[in-house]
Amino acid sequence: LVDWLHEAQAEGAHAVLLNAGAYTHTSIALLDAIRSIATPVYEVHLSDPTKREAFRHTSFIAMAARDTFQGHGAKSYLLALEAAALERDA
Repeated sequence: LVDWLHEAQAEGAHAVLLNAGAYTHTSIALLDAIRSIATPVYEVHLSDPTKREAFRHTSFIAMAARDTFQGHGAKSYLLALEAAALERDA
């Protein structure tokens, strides 16, 4: 995932939609990778981690992501994509 984030910037991606799964709550490496690129990253989760186990309430991804979309099922991806498109067009 770290390499993929760096590749996204190198390839000229306008944004990244990232569902890091359990790495959301454990990966400082992903936090550092997001902070190291200019490409905006949008955090996506199908469920709402804040309504799950307490250890899922901290998101290292959210500390660097442009925004977070969670708890809307697959629609979370559409909401993140819309936000990325709006930012690009702004």
